[in-house]
Amino acid sequence: MGSSKAPWADAPFALISSPGRGENLQKLDDAVFIARDMANAHNGMLRALNSIYQQCIFVKEPKDVKDLLLYATFWCDWIHEHHTGEETFLFPQIEEITGVKGLMEVNVAQHHAFMEGLEAFHKYAKETKVEEYDGLKLKLLIDRFGGKLTKHLTEEIGTLLGLKTYDGPALKKAYLKFDGEMRKGEKSILYPIVFGSSDNSYEEGFEWPEVPGPIRALVHYWFERKYQGVWRFCPSTTWGERRPLMFTEKQS
Repeated sequence: MGSSKAPWADAPFALISSPGRGENLQKLDDAVFIARDMANAHNGMLRALNSIYQQCIFVKEPKDVKDLLLYATFWCDWIHEHHTGEETFLFPQIEEITGVKGLMEVNVAQHHAFMEGLEAFHKYAKETKVEEYDGLKLKLLIDRFGGKLTKHLTEEIGTLLGLKTYDGPALKKAYLKFDGEMRKGEKSILYPIVFGSSDNSYEEGFEWPEVPGPIRALVHYWFERKYQGVWRFCPSTTWGERRPLMFTEKQS
């Protein structure tokens, strides 16, 4: 076990406070429900990015480098799929339901603001040969877009909270449809990275995503097998339990 002072995946890119914190979660306003669920997804993305950032300069062995680059590639794919899904499914539905054309344009513009840096990072993760890997370069590539991405992921939650005055049930229905589309990704990649980036102890403590217990066991014992080494870079277990990062100065 590492020291309690060892870095973890809640920095350097700050996590988002959960909307509805301290409220009865069974009675949340529909807009708060949507914003809270989206914040949980965004926090998972940030934890996974922080995990890469904290560990990349300490990864040296060829097998570890190969797994880290694949983890980074999977993370980029997750981000791309999420934002494509928002622009294709969710945002148009929100504008149709609210009757406010352009309501989500600021969020779409933020997607484009960090895209160049994200693409450079994605290219490096996909195309770099193990023997040419440079952890410091990977870290610097994250620095190029990480702040803009964090700003976007955080501010989008405020946009969603601003939907309280509109048709809540219709918005929630549209959101759940979007969420269903997002869950159609490759199970051997999407589920391990999402579950392994959750934290059931965050703030007041809650399970996200909410799934029956056997689903997590199925992911852990079956779907994680294909890329088993990759998931060593996840900051949490499949059950959302925080664990020490494997490659840090404290661990190396």
